[in-house]
Amino acid sequence: MPGGSDAALRTRCPRTLDVMQTGQELADLAVPLLADHALVDLVESVPFGLEPSARIGTARGRPALLRRAGLASIDLGVLESPWVREEVVHVHPSSPFATALRTGRSHLEPLLDTTGPWIDHDPVRAQKVRDSGVHSLMVVPIRARRCMLGLALFGRSEEQTPFQEDDLLLAEELVTRAALWLDNALQYARERTAALTLQRDLLPHRVRGGVAIEVASRYMPAGMDHGVGGDWFDVIELSGARVALVVGDVIGHGINAAAAMGRLRTAVHTLADMDLPPHELLAHLDDTVRRVNDEDADAPDRVPIGATCLYAVYDPVTRRCTMARAGHPPPVIIDPQGQAGFPDLPAGTPLGLGLGLVPLESGSP
Repeated sequence: MPGGSDAALRTRCPRTLDVMQTGQELADLAVPLLADHALVDLVESVPFGLEPSARIGTARGRPALLRRAGLASIDLGVLESPWVREEVVHVHPSSPFATALRTGRSHLEPLLDTTGPWIDHDPVRAQKVRDSGVHSLMVVPIRARRCMLGLALFGRSEEQTPFQEDDLLLAEELVTRAALWLDNALQYARERTAALTLQRDLLPHRVRGGVAIEVASRYMPAGMDHGVGGDWFDVIELSGARVALVVGDVIGHGINAAAAMGRLRTAVHTLADMDLPPHELLAHLDDTVRRVNDEDADAPDRVPIGATCLYAVYDPVTRRCTMARAGHPPPVIIDPQGQAGFPDLPAGTPLGLGLGLVPLESGSP
């Protein structure tokens, strides 16, 4: 292999924290620099953010289950695999793939034996392997932190030179790097799943507007590349048939943001019971955030809370809605004719920075 191609394999990095997409990037990276065809199969639990075991064996004679994450070829028409991306792959117990999963060791087959029992047990697949022209095979386990994440398969058909030990060493180095990428993506997926669960638990499961208003809400988490933040909403019934509408966003992502969101939502409920005007409630909420940040100042791995919030109170008797915001985008109001507009509402300062403080020049009385 030319030195430039060798270096390219060693230096390229993934562009995503999505587990399945990282698997596809590994396959794309290997073709055609290392192999004519590449497959990446992950242990079935990995794409769902679950911790895999150190070794994957067979239970009661049943084949191990993987999920296809990556598929690349110089000619996808040649490599007609029975499984496409994201489909479950059944591993035959006598195949070198099952052996690699059990032992954690790579398998090099310079001259592929297409008459082996693990191929012939499925005549349709056996014929597809023969028709593909793949004559040389490498199977490399994907492992990280002593956990088996899956397998990477590399094959040659157009390149007539069989795989050698040097090719296997390069493939193992590439897969070792990819395992770190996958492990980072897996840890991110686990944290995102935990944050989503916490956020769903902390958000209201049902919102009611009492006799004052009809309420509808929808919860839509951010995509994988954006992470789970600390966004929240609430509807709080007040005295005199009034209703408070709350929307907020804690700065940051992950577990800390979701937990901070829960603290702020609880604080808003407590302050709402005091029947304060919206601007006063946000001022008290700002004091709460700054006090919490001061109390946690010496905590290890401290992440200060910063947030924006919009608080509105609707009175069905006067049919008036009063609102204030602390750095949050203004609400959209749709009139009876269906026209949307934004109220002229001061932006305010994000929570934790000191609402209502006016800077004075030196010497001011």
